[in-house]
Amino acid sequence: MRTLCLRLLATLFLLLLGPWARAALSCTTPQSTGFSTAYAAAGVVPNVSQGTVNFTCTRSAGTDATSMLLSADDGAHPAGGGQNQAQNGKKNNIFYEVYKDSACGSVWTSKVQANFWLIDLLNVLGTQSVSVSYWGCITLAGQLVSVGTYLDTVGMQVLDNKNHPFPGCTCKGSFDISIASPATFEITAAPGDVAFSYTAFGPVVYASTTFMTTGTLDLPYTMALDADSGVVTGLNYNLNIDSQASPVSARGSGAAQTHTINGSIPAGQAGTCTTGSCTSSRVHTLTITY
Repeated sequence: MRTLCLRLLATLFLLLLGPWARAALSCTTPQSTGFSTAYAAAGVVPNVSQGTVNFTCTRSAGTDATSMLLSADDGAHPAGGGQNQAQNGKKNNIFYEVYKDSACGSVWTSKVQANFWLIDLLNVLGTQSVSVSYWGCITLAGQLVSVGTYLDTVGMQVLDNKNHPFPGCTCKGSFDISIASPATFEITAAPGDVAFSYTAFGPVVYASTTFMTTGTLDLPYTMALDADSGVVTGLNYNLNIDSQASPVSARGSGAAQTHTINGSIPAGQAGTCTTGSCTSSRVHTLTITY
C-alpha cells in the first residue's frame, strides 16, 4: 500500500506541473525611440514617419504558446474617440495616429484588441528577438497650430495571445512623439498699383490696392512701406497700410489674410502738368518682416 500511495502522489505532482510548464513564455519590456517630424498647415498629407519597437521573448521547454500581442494606447493627450494628439502647452494640438502600415490604413494606437499587433514566434525553444515597424501619420491637412514643438508619449505593452499580462512582468514601455510646427510666411497675392485720377485744384482723391499674406497661426509680423508720402507731377500724396502708418503689426492666422494699401491726394493742388493730361508714377517698396 505504501508503494501505491507514493505512485499516486507522483502522478498528482506531474498533473499539477503540466499546466504551469505550458505557460512558460516570457517577454522583455518593449523599447522604441519614437519618431519626430515637422508639420505645416499647408503641407502635404499624409505626413508619414517610421519607428521601430524591439524586445525579446523566451520559450521554455513544454510551452505551447508561439504568439503574443503588442498594444499601443492613445497617448497622453487623447481627443474624444481616442484620436492621438501632440501638444505644446498652448491651446492648439496636432492630430496624428500610429499605424501598422506605411499607407496609414491599419491603426495600431487603440484600446481595441483587434487593432493590436499579433506577433508570431518561431516554434523553437530559447530566446528570440522581435522587431516591429510602425508609422506615425498626420492625415489631416490645414490644422491651424502655433509655432512650436508638439509632444506626446504613447504607452505600449506586450501581452499574451489572450490579452493578459505576462506573470511576473508588466512588460510596459513607451515611445515619444515630437512634431515641430515651423514658422512659415509668404505673400500669396502681390499688391497692384495705387492708381490716382486727379484734376488740378479738385477735391481729395482716394485710391487703393490689396495684397494677401499667409503665415503660421499667431506668428507675429510687421509690414512697412519705404515711405508713407511722396510727390508725383507736383502733387503730394499719402499712403498707409490697413489705415495705419508704417510699420503695421499683425499676426498670422494660418489662412490667407487680406491687407490694403490706401492712398490719397489732398484737395486743391495745382500740380506741374502743363498739358491737357499727364501720367507719372513712383515705385514704392513693401517690406514684411517675421
